[in-house]
Formats: sequence, structure tokens, C-alpha cells
Amino acid sequence: MKIMIELEEALEIVLDRIQSVETECISLADAYYRVLAQDVASQIDMPPFARSPLDGYAYRATDADPRPLRLKVVSEIPAGTFSERVIDSGEAAKIFTGAPIPPGANCVVRMEDTESVSDKVTILCPVSPDSNIVHKGEEIREGDILLKQGFHLTPPAIGLFAAVGLDQVNVYRRPRVGVLSTGSELMDVGQPLNPGKIYNSNSYTLRGMLMEAGCDVQVIPIVSDQIEDTLEALEKVAEADVIITTGGASVGDYDIMRHALAEFGCEMLFWKLNLKPGTPVSVGQKGKQFFFSLSGNPAAAMVTFELLVRPVLRKLAGRSTPEEGEFPVKMASSFGKAGKQRRFLRGQAVFKDGEIWADLALAQGSGILRSMIGSHLLIDVPANHGPVEVGERLMARWIAEWES
Repeated sequence: MKIMIELEEALEIVLDRIQSVETECISLADAYYRVLAQDVASQIDMPPFARSPLDGYAYRATDADPRPLRLKVVSEIPAGTFSERVIDSGEAAKIFTGAPIPPGANCVVRMEDTESVSDKVTILCPVSPDSNIVHKGEEIREGDILLKQGFHLTPPAIGLFAAVGLDQVNVYRRPRVGVLSTGSELMDVGQPLNPGKIYNSNSYTLRGMLMEAGCDVQVIPIVSDQIEDTLEALEKVAEADVIITTGGASVGDYDIMRHALAEFGCEMLFWKLNLKPGTPVSVGQKGKQFFFSLSGNPAAAMVTFELLVRPVLRKLAGRSTPEEGEFPVKMASSFGKAGKQRRFLRGQAVFKDGEIWADLALAQGSGILRSMIGSHLLIDVPANHGPVEVGERLMARWIAEWES
């Protein structure tokens, strides 16, 4: 087992081992925020016919049309209908947005640029051939790849599939994740707080983050600082792809998670990340199951979830890009505490003068949950960096899911 490794090495170790979950075919209406399991090609042209993008008159234009141009209106074409009446020279069809272009017509003039009396229309500003026509297949051709495997199906993606008539889609099933909070000091909410106890917040925080990540979540009741109780709890999440525990990850007499995982039959991959907050992280594997033992400190648990667990869940769920990239920010706040370890600071993004500025949360301690509310960024401060100054440029990662 490796001890005290860099984040990048930890990710490489786990991502190299983990495989995406199985796939399933579901209805399009149930596919929001799922991950596409195969490339999807269009079975039709989009639009399926030449159509008008506006209300107006369709007619047969030439480059030599007089101004104004007077035409006879021979048909009317609302959206959802189709006219087989051929438009000859000197004729026009009144047409509405989305309606098919009638045969013989080669342009559409805006309603605002016309005057009509009875069955006659005067084109005040004649247009050129091919004006204001959306051609068949202009947006999508039959056989075009709409979206590729690994795409996260947002509402616009679902709308695109609906526009070409798809009603079923192959996606990866939702990853199953079990959550355990350990510690004899923990109490669940809704009870009077006893002396020496604290309420369990980690289960609630992680459950929400996992739901947002598209996982099916099973939360196990609070587990005491006893290996026997921990082993019994681990058996309850035997069907999970990933098990996340908080607490019991450090070096104290009651920090027993590594030993419990080893006794449970896990191969321990590493212990401790060379970063703050969240150094005491251990990761193990048993068959296809992966176990992440995070710090019991709320902020540390959330930060290491974002840095380590979320990329793993993205790959498990079939996403094409497991890791989110870093980008430069300019510091709007200072941070005076120097340290030998790499540190990730929580902060808010402020857009100013065409740049992203990072304004730090008031408190950066590993147990301070309030600092996460409204945070958009994790700002990456390299090891041995020294105090952070206002105006300094650093790299950051986006965590928009935390923002208020």
C-alpha cells in the first residue's frame, strides 16, 4: 500500500482500475441527466422539409423583379399543413412560421414588407431567390451523429433526440453508492444533543452530492468506532459499486476504517493524500467494489469528494471526460497561512474586467462546513508556496454544484 501520495497519482491508480457500469435501454422521457452508452445517429433529415422561418409570403423570385412587385395570393399555408399547389410566376402563397415551402416558390418575404388587399399582395421590398428558406436537412442530415457515447444528457440533448423522433435511448445505469458515517460521537438529527456528541452532517451532505452526480444512494445508519459494527455495516452495502465512509480515517486509537476494510477483504491501494484539507484518505478495492474512506471533518470530506471521488464516479457512470480541468484565476483575497503541503482553498468566483477573480470564504478550516455554502471554486495552492497575495494568479477548479 502506498502512503502519502499526490492527488494525480491517486486518480491514476483508481481510474486505471475502474470500469464503467452496465448499460440499459430506457424511454427518452426517463433519460434526463443520464449518460449515453453509444453514439446516436439521426434517422431523418432535420428539418424534414424546406420550411419558412417567419410569417410572410412565398413566391417565385428572380433577380429582375420590379419594385414594388404585385402578386396574386393563390393559397394559405399554416404550420402543420402542406400545399401541393404549384406557385407560378406572378403568384404567392401566404405562409406562416414553420410551414413547408410550396412547390414552385423559392423565397419568403416578411409580412411586414408587404401590403395586401383581398387576394392581391404588394411586395414592397422584393427579396432574392433562396431568401428566408430553411432547407431540408440544413441542421441535421440523415445518418449524422447527433451525440457520442459518454455524453451527459441535458435537457437540450433530450430535446434534440425528440426532434428527430427517438423514443428509446441506451444509457449507462446509475452507479450505486453506499454511505457510512462512523464515530461514537455522532448523533442523527431530530434528537436532543447529548454532552460530547455532534450531529451527523456528512451523510446528508454526501447524499445530496451523490444524487446530483446521478447516483442511486443508500445511506447506512451511524456506525460506532468498533470494527465489528463497521464490518456489519459494510455487509449492508454489498450491492454498491462504491462505498464512501467518513470518519475513522486518521491515526488515532478510534480511527479504525483502514483496518476494518482490510479485514473486510479489501486490497488497500493507498493511504493519505499529500494535500489539505483531507489528508487522511484511504482507498481500497474488493472485486469490482471501491471503498473511499474520507475524513470525518465536513469540509475535508467535501473537498476530497470533489477532487478524488467525483472523477471516479464520472468514469463509473460512463462519462467521456472523468476529470474537470483547471483554469487560471486572479486572487481577490489574501491567505496568510503558509504550509509545506498543497492546499485547496474554497472561494467564490467574481467576474471583473474580463477575468475570473477568486474571493476566499471567510474560514478555511477542515471542519468548517459553512465555508462550502456559496463556494464556486477550489483554488489550487502548490506545496511550499507561502502566503497568497491579492492579485496573484493561481489555478482553480469549478464546483458550481455548491453555489447558492
